[in-house]
Amino acid sequence: MQQRIAIMSNSGGVGKTTLAVNLAYQLAGMGKKVALFGCDPNGSLTLFCGLDDPLNADETIDYVLRPEFSGDYPLNPVWRDVVQGIDACLGGLILTETSQRLVLTKRGEYLLADKLEDHPLPHDVVIFDCPGTIEQVHTVALAASTHILLTLKPEDKDIDALAKLLNWIYETRRDLRLKPTPEILGVVPNGFKDRAMHRDNLGLSQLEGLESLPAILNQMNIPLFPTIRDSAYIANAAAVGLPLGIYRPKEPINEIYKDIAIAITQATVGEN
Repeated sequence: MQQRIAIMSNSGGVGKTTLAVNLAYQLAGMGKKVALFGCDPNGSLTLFCGLDDPLNADETIDYVLRPEFSGDYPLNPVWRDVVQGIDACLGGLILTETSQRLVLTKRGEYLLADKLEDHPLPHDVVIFDCPGTIEQVHTVALAASTHILLTLKPEDKDIDALAKLLNWIYETRRDLRLKPTPEILGVVPNGFKDRAMHRDNLGLSQLEGLESLPAILNQMNIPLFPTIRDSAYIANAAAVGLPLGIYRPKEPINEIYKDIAIAITQATVGEN
């Protein structure tokens, strides 16, 4: 069964799109066909894939979320000179209007799931690059996903935002009665810097009485992936529209992306 991964956070600038493109590259290297869906109005996926901005709404995911959509997904091939099997369906500012329309649409929350069921993609993995705040497109992506991957920076405010996002996920999964229920694949700490707040929040300070992110997630049975440190290489790669694996193949951070990609390939799709 096709795996659909919603990459979510409840904060902006924490590396969702960076994670999406790097996972797509690693998965393609394992022989998987991957479709990236830009679900964010800021359109970061366009830049990070090295693509031109869409000329109109018909070239974005907005077109997929219209009643008249009949299966001709506006997919753009990505990095074909280096790797095969990655396509991107872009987002952009039009999604602010899309969100408003979805609220008024029958089965609006299930619209993306319905389209993917009625018009199946040939890809092994679909990755939804979600917005940095909880909004209607978040709900649509959740309803269409089989798994959820969360990312954050190890900042106090981001951990608080993650707690709110987890509550929203649990409540929305229940309210929408999603079957199978999208499972939380894990949390990816991103942008780590060697400073007190980051060390404390990741449990590296070994201070008594300090509840860290690993301890909290362990209590909730949510996996924690290895930490991705802050790196100029990641930012530079994104700026030129490439995944780190192409821009700097021997950078050790690529191994973390590879490990997460392996976890995706090994994840099962529930039948509940």
